[in-house]
Amino acid sequence: MDNTLIIHPQEKPNHWLLMSTLLFIGFFVVGLTAMTLLNGGIVNHMLFPVGTDIAMFQLIWQEQPLRALEFIVTKSLFVFIHQDPRSGLNLWTLQYDSITLVVYLFAALLGGQLISRARQTVRHNTGLLRGLLGVVLLVTAFTYMTAIEHCSGATWVGFVAFYGLGFSDFEFYPYYQGTLSLLSLGLLTWGFIKQAQANR
Repeated sequence: MDNTLIIHPQEKPNHWLLMSTLLFIGFFVVGLTAMTLLNGGIVNHMLFPVGTDIAMFQLIWQEQPLRALEFIVTKSLFVFIHQDPRSGLNLWTLQYDSITLVVYLFAALLGGQLISRARQTVRHNTGLLRGLLGVVLLVTAFTYMTAIEHCSGATWVGFVAFYGLGFSDFEFYPYYQGTLSLLSLGLLTWGFIKQAQANR
C-alpha cells in the first residue's frame, strides 16, 4: 500500500515557502530569546554599523574590488543590543552580517523543504529530526555575538558558550566552525535521503 498522501500541486510550494519564512523569522526570535535568558536583559538598543563602513568600502573598491567585497560582507548589517542604561556599556549583542543572513536563508529554505516533504508521508518524522538538527547546527555555526563578561568583539556563539562554561583558554581555530558546518550539511543530506527512501 502506498504511504504517500495526496497533496494538490499548488499546496506544496505555498506550504514550503510558509515554513521557510517561519523558520527564517524563528532563527532571530530563538537567538534573541536565548540571549535574554542566558545573559539577562532584553534588547533596548539597535545599531546599523554597515553604514559607517561604506566610505571605507568605496575607498578600497578603487584599488582592490575583491578585498572591498570581502570587507563589506563581513561587517555587521544590524546588531541587537542590551545596553546598560547607567554606564552605556553593551552588555551583550547579537550581530548579523551578509554571510550570516545568506546562511540563515539557505537553512530556512532547506528546513522548510524538510517539513513540507514530511507532510507527504504517513511516517512524518522520517529524516525530519536529523535534518532539523542539521539546520540548527548550521545556523549556530554562523551566529555571532558579544558578551561583556567573555569577549570584547564579535565572536562565534560557540566560543562564547565555551567561555561561559569556564574554558577561558579556549583557542580560536576556524576549523571548529567548518567542522560544525560539514556536520550540519551531512545531517541535512541524511534527512533528505531518509525522506526519499520513505516516499518510495
